[in-house]
Amino acid sequence: MSVELAIVTPGLILLLLLLAAGGRVVEAQGHIDGAARDAARAASLAGSQGQAGQLALQAAEGDLGTSSWCTSGSVQAPVTGFPAGGEVVGPGSDVRVTVTCDVNMSPFRLLGFGATMHFSGTGIAPLDPFTCRGPQCQ
Repeated sequence: MSVELAIVTPGLILLLLLLAAGGRVVEAQGHIDGAARDAARAASLAGSQGQAGQLALQAAEGDLGTSSWCTSGSVQAPVTGFPAGGEVVGPGSDVRVTVTCDVNMSPFRLLGFGATMHFSGTGIAPLDPFTCRGPQCQ
């Protein structure tokens, strides 16, 4: 009986590690997708392109603070699609934010994972064509 247990135990431990790694991947991707959605919404409410980038990063970092698996300082949230200067926003104009971060995977190195794993999520939000944007609005 003890010989069988000694043979089966390492396999069970590896199976539990694999389940934990899968759980971390799914949870991290869910957090990043949610942060991208919130960052896109924050950027869509901005009055300028620079403010959109700041608001998007603040929203992403707020969502991915201490409750996520992202390593410190790895969160990025570049904004695309925001109108430049005096550009007019028409119906169907969207802002896109891609949130990226590196997730700590060091407990799962035994399974072949590196120390960190790069994750990204994209959020898209419509721009209100009736909101004034640019220097003339300030």
